[in-house]
Amino acid sequence: MKTTTVYRSNNLCKLGVLAFGIMLLLTIYASKKVAASRSPSAFVQTVIYSNKIAIFSKSYCPYCRRAKRIFSELKEQPYVVELDLRDDGYKIQNVLLDLVGRRTVPQIFVNGKHIGGADDLEVAIRNGVLQDLLGTN
Repeated sequence: MKTTTVYRSNNLCKLGVLAFGIMLLLTIYASKKVAASRSPSAFVQTVIYSNKIAIFSKSYCPYCRRAKRIFSELKEQPYVVELDLRDDGYKIQNVLLDLVGRRTVPQIFVNGKHIGGADDLEVAIRNGVLQDLLGTN
């Protein structure tokens, strides 16, 4: 009888250690996944690819206001990220630098394609590129 008790006790101990190990790995994996989803890079990618029109902007910037006004006149509603109103705005700007080679604002994306700034937006309208991207030909 003593041998059986010791054998069962060892198995329970091993199961407990195994369960603890699994829980620990799941906790580490979940925390990394949450951290990745909160990263500025993941945020930028989500904004760009989850919205028809995305503008990374600063609320006081005249070029940003011009770009937002143009879309308003076209009856389009862009998703706007005001970098100066966010604690992580400078980090997002660094991601944009890595992504498109520019830190300036606005940075405009239409259906995942980088348009550029306000001047580039006006050129895209003149040459029909914006209308093609929006499907409004």
